Amino acid sequence: MSKIGDSIKTAADSAKDSLASAKAKTTQSSAAARVKASDMYEKGKGKTSDGIDKNPLAIVLGGIAIGAIVGALLPRTERETKVLGKAGKKLNKKARKMAEAAKAAGKDQVESLGLNGDALRLQFRELVSKAAVAVKAASQAATDAAKEK
Repeated sequence: MSKIGDSIKTAADSAKDSLASAKAKTTQSSAAARVKASDMYEKGKGKTSDGIDKNPLAIVLGGIAIGAIVGALLPRTERETKVLGKAGKKLNKKARKMAEAAKAAGKDQVESLGLNGDALRLQFRELVSKAAVAVKAASQAATDAAKEK
């Protein structure tokens, strides 16, 4: 082979090796991210399950509250308005109050389990940050490998 041909082959081999190295590191990083996400899911599932086991009454009340919310959100028919009159309005007001109380209690319960939006956002940020570090490391390894050859 000629000197130019050898140089091209060497450059191609170097690029191939760099790509393989970057691919391997990216695969490792994504596998680690999947494991972390799976662990977070299992942890959340466990906390939810524990919360249900420790507070079955809260779950029943939550179901009732959800029913009240759905009922309050459904539009009234003309017949309901005629039949129920003022009593219907009072019922509607009570249902709305119950829905607000249920929403507040549910939010408190979810937060006590550590499943609030802030905690989930923080875990997501950490995951993205670690993935970015892994991609940067893979990129640097590919660059270094290309320079060595």
